[in-house]
Amino acid sequence: MGEVVIRAANDVSFQVKNGELCIILGPSGAGKTTVLNLLGGMETATSGKILFDGEDITAMNDLELTDYRRYKIGFVFQFYNLIPNLTAAENVELAKQVCKSPLEPEEALRIVGLKDRVHNFPAQLSGGEQ
Repeated sequence: MGEVVIRAANDVSFQVKNGELCIILGPSGAGKTTVLNLLGGMETATSGKILFDGEDITAMNDLELTDYRRYKIGFVFQFYNLIPNLTAAENVELAKQVCKSPLEPEEALRIVGLKDRVHNFPAQLSGGEQ
């Protein structure tokens, strides 16, 4: 049996302008997550270019990718990967280590309507609250 080649996100081309909302829609297995991971610099493209604000992220080294992910792009993951033995505030506190200008955890939680859940652990939060 020969090598199996899987082409994910083959021949994709789109542009999103500053301030626009973009929705990536398709059936399971269509490559939506792959496209997002490529845009986020979490997966490496085997061909082509990915331009973000005029910069080719496919040509970035590890340090440049870290800065790109830290300062230029953000994700809300489907599964939040919260640390179960840390409170909501402590989980948010972890972001202070990588963010350029982070909010205080209590302020961030207040903004999203969770000021009364600061001391709750992930298991005590609903899926939406997580």
